[in-house]
Amino acid sequence: MRPEPERRDNWKAAFMARTRTFGRWVCRSVARSARGIALDASGPARLSGRRAKLVFATALLLAITASAVVVYVAGPGVVTAAWLAVGPLLASLVLSPRITALVAGWTLVLGQVRAVARVAQSALLREVPATVTAGRLASRYVSASAEAQVGGDLLEVVSDQGHPRWLIGDTRGKGLPAVRLASVAMTSFRDACAQPGLSLPEVARVVDRSVARAAGDEDFVTAVFAELDPGGWLQLVTCGHPPPLRLAADGDLRALNPRAYATPLGLHPDIQPSTFSVSPGDRLLFYTDGLLEARDRAGRYFRLEDYLDTLRHPDLQAAVDGLLDRLLAHAGGKLGDDVALLLLEATSPPAWAGQDAPALMAPGRPGAIVRRPLAVAGTNVAARR
Repeated sequence: MRPEPERRDNWKAAFMARTRTFGRWVCRSVARSARGIALDASGPARLSGRRAKLVFATALLLAITASAVVVYVAGPGVVTAAWLAVGPLLASLVLSPRITALVAGWTLVLGQVRAVARVAQSALLREVPATVTAGRLASRYVSASAEAQVGGDLLEVVSDQGHPRWLIGDTRGKGLPAVRLASVAMTSFRDACAQPGLSLPEVARVVDRSVARAAGDEDFVTAVFAELDPGGWLQLVTCGHPPPLRLAADGDLRALNPRAYATPLGLHPDIQPSTFSVSPGDRLLFYTDGLLEARDRAGRYFRLEDYLDTLRHPDLQAAVDGLLDRLLAHAGGKLGDDVALLLLEATSPPAWAGQDAPALMAPGRPGAIVRRPLAVAGTNVAARR
């Protein structure tokens, strides 16, 4: 998942403009307070005025903090991490050793915080594989907060098996509590998928129990669990989340609605899987509600059906990137909620005529297998446990 380039460029330009304005204010303050920085034969002289020292030290600390924020949010393209070392150097030229030590300590703390934040983000935003069994994948994640690259949306793909599985969802609320709950859900999903013999509904129940233990009284997670069978079947478990969309090879767009909607994770949903047929060339779009809730200045919602040509782009990643660009243009470059997108293109041959859907365990009869015929391709099929 890659950071969004257009918002990053706009943020960089705005930051540089504010930095120039702040620099001019600092220079004027220093000049008024102590007539600037005096020079002698040996180089810069130390500031003599107490107010001048205070203004300069404050400005230096703010500049170091701003530089660290730029490196954290926008990456090293604007301000490299090495520039953080310039702060203590400047302080040693014009300030006392005690204040210089304070500036150096603050620089070290910021560097450590930035490194920890990067590690935390990389742990949450795991790389989505470009290919899985019977399909190709492309994804994007955009946080609505300019100060973060990760939010309360979750996206996790487990591809180390013949039947790839993935989870996409949205936590209630924002900020660190939402990020923590999203982390709990994704970690529990990975652990459950690693346990042999667990069906997709059983995996969903494991994640629900983990979320219920970690969530507060009013917290929950909407989610869609998916499993792709190479024989041409897609199994879904929907828990209070918008259903994925299927763009068929013939151009037909249809929502893969479950027969009955369950409550979100953490609220003890009645888990009921649904099974759909998938043909080669079909594209399936999984998304979070930030895609549906984006509005333009007139208050009109984003209409995905108006951008089907974008989703049909031959390059799968370009299709996702293009859809996100259209979404940002519609919203005026500012999103009100995080957005996670996952686009799958089926590549396996469809199931042959008469093949049954994936086997499901019959309720109350351990080891008994029940196979239920599916209806026409794309039609929801009840597959209850």
